[in-house]
Amino acid sequence: MVVGLTGGMGCGKSTASRMFEKRGFRRLDSDQIVHDMLESDPVTIREVVDVFGPKVISSNGGVNRSLLGSIVFGDDEKLKALEDIMHPKVRETWEGAVASDQEANWILEIPLLFEKNLQNRVDFTICVFSDLKTQVERLEQKGIGRAQALARINRQMPLSQKAENADFVLLNEGSLEFLEDQIKTLLTRL
Repeated sequence: MVVGLTGGMGCGKSTASRMFEKRGFRRLDSDQIVHDMLESDPVTIREVVDVFGPKVISSNGGVNRSLLGSIVFGDDEKLKALEDIMHPKVRETWEGAVASDQEANWILEIPLLFEKNLQNRVDFTICVFSDLKTQVERLEQKGIGRAQALARINRQMPLSQKAENADFVLLNEGSLEFLEDQIKTLLTRL
């Protein structure tokens, strides 16, 4: 079984996917794949530098994700250029992983699952849902200012639309136990 898990920023996608992992699912996090490629994949780094210039190189030789983020968020054309580099690589990575172990149950954290029309590449889709106030508070706890958090959230597909498109919705506004109980219940139905 291959499950695509999505949701908005600060909704708890990683928390939920780790709960699936505890239950035997193999877990892949698309954001982590991107981070790893921008940090250490020479081909990816070169492609990003070719588009955005050498100023995006960090002192360790990878891409300065914070600087790159400040360049692309708020500029649709630059964001699309970055997505054109990264998304095919990420998709190829998780499709290769799934193909290498087809007997496993997989949980794939894909923030842009519906935006990139990837829902047909998985067996089921799950949206982790939190209200806007909770999302912003969680992002602020990660060091993202309120204005930037709202700007990033507003650039994404509305969370209500993701929830409507998903096969299942997990509500993540309460305790971790509440989220875990929903996952236990869901797994009895799959």
